[in-house]
Amino acid sequence: MVAERVVSPVFVGRGEESGALAAALEAAVGQGPAVALVAGEAGIGKSRLLAEFARSLGPGVRVAEGACAELGSDALPYAPFVTVLRRLIRLDGVLPGPYRQLARWFPELGEPGEAEGGKHRLYEEILTLVERVAADRPLVVFIEDLHWADAATRELLGFLSRNLTQPGVLLAITHRPPGPADGQLGPLLAELSRRPRTTMLRLERLDRHDVARQLAAILGTEPGPDAVRRVHERSDGNPLFVEALARAGEHTPDSLRDLLLYGPRSLPGPARDLLGVASVAGGRLSHRLLARVSGKDGAALDALLRELVDRSLLLTAGDGYDFRHALIRHVVYEDLLPGERARLHARYAEALHGTGAHAELAAHAHAAGDHRTALTAACHAADQARASYAYEEQVRMLEQVLRLWDPDVPLGRDEIDVLTDAAQACMLSGDYARGIGYATSGLAAVDRRGDPARAAQLLEHRGRLRHRLNGTGVSDWEDALRLLPAGPAGPAGVQRGQLLGVLAMGLLPEEDRARASFEEALAIGRRTGDATVTIRGLLGVASMTGDLGMLAEARTLAGRLDGHDLLMTVPMYEATLHTKAGDHPRAAEAARDGIRHARRYGLGRSRGAELACYAGRSLILAGRWEEAGTVLRESLQEDPPPLSRQALLVLTGYLALLRGDVPAAARAASDAEAASTAETAPGIACEAASAAEASAGIEADAGAGHPAERSGSASLFPRHQLLCLLAVAQGDPERADLLLERALADPALYRVYSSDARPVLLAGALAQRARLTPAAGQDLRERVARRQAELAAADAALGVDGRLDRAWRIMLHALIGDDGWDDAVRAFRELRQPYELALSLYHGARAALETGDRPGATARLSEAAALAAELGAAPLTRDIALLTRPRQTADGLTEREHDVLRLIAEGLSNRQIAARLHISPSTAGVHVSHILAKLGAATRTEAAAIAFRDGLTGPA
Repeated sequence: MVAERVVSPVFVGRGEESGALAAALEAAVGQGPAVALVAGEAGIGKSRLLAEFARSLGPGVRVAEGACAELGSDALPYAPFVTVLRRLIRLDGVLPGPYRQLARWFPELGEPGEAEGGKHRLYEEILTLVERVAADRPLVVFIEDLHWADAATRELLGFLSRNLTQPGVLLAITHRPPGPADGQLGPLLAELSRRPRTTMLRLERLDRHDVARQLAAILGTEPGPDAVRRVHERSDGNPLFVEALARAGEHTPDSLRDLLLYGPRSLPGPARDLLGVASVAGGRLSHRLLARVSGKDGAALDALLRELVDRSLLLTAGDGYDFRHALIRHVVYEDLLPGERARLHARYAEALHGTGAHAELAAHAHAAGDHRTALTAACHAADQARASYAYEEQVRMLEQVLRLWDPDVPLGRDEIDVLTDAAQACMLSGDYARGIGYATSGLAAVDRRGDPARAAQLLEHRGRLRHRLNGTGVSDWEDALRLLPAGPAGPAGVQRGQLLGVLAMGLLPEEDRARASFEEALAIGRRTGDATVTIRGLLGVASMTGDLGMLAEARTLAGRLDGHDLLMTVPMYEATLHTKAGDHPRAAEAARDGIRHARRYGLGRSRGAELACYAGRSLILAGRWEEAGTVLRESLQEDPPPLSRQALLVLTGYLALLRGDVPAAARAASDAEAASTAETAPGIACEAASAAEASAGIEADAGAGHPAERSGSASLFPRHQLLCLLAVAQGDPERADLLLERALADPALYRVYSSDARPVLLAGALAQRARLTPAAGQDLRERVARRQAELAAADAALGVDGRLDRAWRIMLHALIGDDGWDDAVRAFRELRQPYELALSLYHGARAALETGDRPGATARLSEAAALAAELGAAPLTRDIALLTRPRQTADGLTEREHDVLRLIAEGLSNRQIAARLHISPSTAGVHVSHILAKLGAATRTEAAAIAFRDGLTGPA
């Protein structure tokens, strides 16, 4: 039987703190003794941080550890230092010296001395011992849990910090943040913090992303979003609690529960009762509400609250209180008897009536068994959440409405209305898979013949949800249109116009099929005056004609609507047209403006993530890579839906490749592949809902076979581009060629916009150049020529979609024929794309050198080098620097050195190389030194460039 992992094998979320400890040690060695104070609550990872730091140190650094015992004033004096000194004396073989006082603790040091002057002499002897040990090699002393230190330990620590002079000593001390009762610790911390080389670190709780990483490491598989959310909320990001809750489900493990209940159960009866009342609130609560529910007020209530605050069970929060940690509240609540909970919930519900706190009222009424009140309050809470753009909260409350549904409770809506609202709220929140389930359930309940308008609305919602989830949805819109035949102006005509608009958007880039629907939608919108229909028609016609005036009109109309979804759609079309025209700054500004609006209106996770893809791409093309990285990173932190997450990760990986961070690019590509798998998974979750449709006699969805609905076909090609370029960067151009072959065989290549398809052809052309190393034989050269002919044929079959696409085409022709580089330079200079300009200058210089035009090559390389350096394009910078370097006829590397060189080219450090090849870091360092000498390279970067240029990175 294999034991389940409890402690996370991966140390997450503490990279900055680990770096700060390393810098503190460096200061201790170079400048003089140093102190590092590491503060944080229990379970936050203070000990793990020190353990990981110790593990990162080589054998040239001694580490001695000691910990204070929780017994406090009753503990053995100097307990942590006894442990530290025993380590130094017994394990490191320190020679006996004149340690007459220390000999009382350690007989191996000789005969004990007289007690006279004992403490002063003891401290001096400890100081001498520590400095003698540090004279040999750096010494790191860990003192953990200083908040439990006895007076003698605190005094000795202060003495050492004041009197140590030997460089190479780092005192690393952990403690909990001092509270009101920690007066004895405060002066010592204040003194230590004033020392000239003191580093102060405060460990914060993990965010949701780091909790997800920790759970994945513990469980051995990626946790689902619901599991991550649940554990993050219950643990508050405390790593110890994350470990305890990883496999616990909804219940608190007994070991953790007993630990957390120690403080509450030791309270006097009245204070313990008040803590129980507070736990039922479910979170932060006002003083007034607590007074009303508890039946206490005035000085008596204040005295009880003071005790709870002083014991760090409650914290003051504005005009009320909150538990110091969510798990403390949870276990206190669990410790109440069922009858106690029900009565307290009923009292909270009574107190909340008429306050407008509908969500809280719904929760307490439901827990008290008053389902009628809970249902009505949940319905009001959903409306309240929508009005404040809190769409995820709206979905949560509508889910509660559906669970409590009672047709006899008057709500002013029926169950199909609730399902329709829930589907729309999911569309706005970005929870597309769940929304599909709601819409499908609504379709199973609606009478299509008797109420075609409602059925069409549900089909429209489901189609939009599917389209945003994985690029499908057209069949739902076509079904909806069949329910709404063409007719005169009126509600049916407006609804038909709305459907025509979304259908046409889904049909793009097949403009021939989309044009008629867009034009009809625009005509209906103009005729009826409906702004939503008009906007969709304007966007579609503008996208095909490039009419920016129509986009401006659409933006104006969208700004007048109550909803904000279309207001987010307009900047997507603006960014697309500006990008095609090569105006990347305007494209980026339009998309970023949309992101700001999306976050303002609660759409950051859904529409904001889509807009971040537009902004990220435009900023990369404009050479504003730092800004692009920030936009992509911030959007990924919002946990976007799978399709958006995949696109963001592809851009992240591409940017990492441009900068030369191959490992980061590989991680992004792997994560993008995982996201692409997640795109289709929700369809399985909806099978039950689809079965409900079938049992109700509803025609099965035929979307799987629809030519416009092959999941995410347009998004597939940036993935092809990234994977192809990544294989080249990893020194495997043959794998890149295989990936290119798959892309060329995909029929969707000729259905997407040519500006989406042509970058894949460019990546393939670059892969062909990488295949043509000096050692390439005639057979390989012929295969490359055939592949280049395929690329040229694919290019000829594509149209040209704007100025940017035309520039891509010029570069592609230059790569295939190795001619026309000056045309490419002119094209990208006009578009102000610095990376593509530098790349074209580089290849132009290479071609000039091959024809003997050294002055022309030098001028091109000078400009290219300046552009690449300013961008931070490390691979291009090294290629430029090495272009005129003479080639070696034979590298003289051993087989193992070839292995190491391949990993250097991937950007790995000596430690990472050692781990990959199962050798020691020092051995890896020796191999690196030999490689640099044999290749005549001054740096690892230069060695990698030589390896790429001379074809030394191919697979073993």
